[in-house]
Amino acid sequence: MSANASRVAGHRHLRLVASSLAPVAPPDADTGWRRVAVAILASTWNVSRYLREQRWSRVQEEISERRELLGYMSAMNLDAIGRSALRALDEAAIESERAIATMLGENR
Repeated sequence: MSANASRVAGHRHLRLVASSLAPVAPPDADTGWRRVAVAILASTWNVSRYLREQRWSRVQEEISERRELLGYMSAMNLDAIGRSALRALDEAAIESERAIATMLGENR
């Protein structure tokens, strides 16, 4: 099949421009803690969603899961940025848990 025929059919060609036989470096060590941090942020979003939906039991479950993720992240070998992120996430979790405890105490 010629190049013109494949373009007419809608196919795209990938052309290798440069290459090296050297092995590719493994991913950065900090990607692990970043994935956990993203999971913690997703858990925080879930907490707020369950609060808006007034699903109180799910709020408590999600807070527990977030605490487990924070514990897991604190056990990781973190660089300076990771430690700073952990500190910020932990402080935010404590602050939100206090606010939630106040809200749930007032609403019940």
